[in-house]
Amino acid sequence: MCAETKLHCDMRENSCVLETKNRIGLVDRAGDLAINTAKDLRSAFGFIGDVFSSIWRMLRGNTVTRRIDIMREIDNAGPRAIPIVCLISFMIGLIIAFVGNMQLKLFGAEIYVAALVAISMTRILGAVMTGIIMAGRTGASYAAEIGSMRANEEIDALQTMGISPIEFLVLPRVLALTITIPILTIIADIVAIFGGMCVAVTLMNVSVAEYWRTTLEWITFNNFAVGVLHGWLFGWVIAIIGCRCGMRATKTADGIGRATTRAVVLGIVGCVVTTAILTLIFNWIDI
Repeated sequence: MCAETKLHCDMRENSCVLETKNRIGLVDRAGDLAINTAKDLRSAFGFIGDVFSSIWRMLRGNTVTRRIDIMREIDNAGPRAIPIVCLISFMIGLIIAFVGNMQLKLFGAEIYVAALVAISMTRILGAVMTGIIMAGRTGASYAAEIGSMRANEEIDALQTMGISPIEFLVLPRVLALTITIPILTIIADIVAIFGGMCVAVTLMNVSVAEYWRTTLEWITFNNFAVGVLHGWLFGWVIAIIGCRCGMRATKTADGIGRATTRAVVLGIVGCVVTTAILTLIFNWIDI
């Protein structure tokens, strides 16, 4: 066998071995991904179970959760978030009304812009926009705060003193978002309707009284309740994801940054997935 033929055979054998190793590596990576995903899901459900267990103990008066901590978190997640929620909601109301006017004026039905803004905001958009804002604002804050405590070994100190971090750190934040996001959702709905009214009055020559009359005609209790329910569930999702990302952060500055980013991304994804599930359920039961 000549040298070129031998070299060619060696190259083919090495190529086959390399392909086999790459193939095995790909399978190994897929298996590791599946195992890690299963572990993360089990850990997440365990964390959620611990939170609900803490709520049950709090109702029985057996937790270290302090009322002052809950009120402080409500203040941080509620009144201080109103300006950004109002600004975004007002602009969303303007955009919906402007785009709706461009289409509805083709049929001479500009007055139904009020119904378009009212139904879309009260049923789903108000809650979704509020959830996205709070995921970026408050969910990230929770992950950064708890991650910093973990890096400074403050959580280890709490556990050494026999204090549950779930009861002392997580539960006040979960209760705060659960209370504040439904209220912020209602505020977002009202402000967005005002934004739509500005477009209707300035561009469509619709009177304020006629706009509000049409709005009140089309707002139903079902739509309003669905929007508030979305906000209530978003509070649970964002708070639990933000706190869990902080609890799982590594004790480095880079780890805290990754935990914060993960909290924002998963919080927004959680809101979208929750919206999709609720939409299917409400369509199925015809609400």
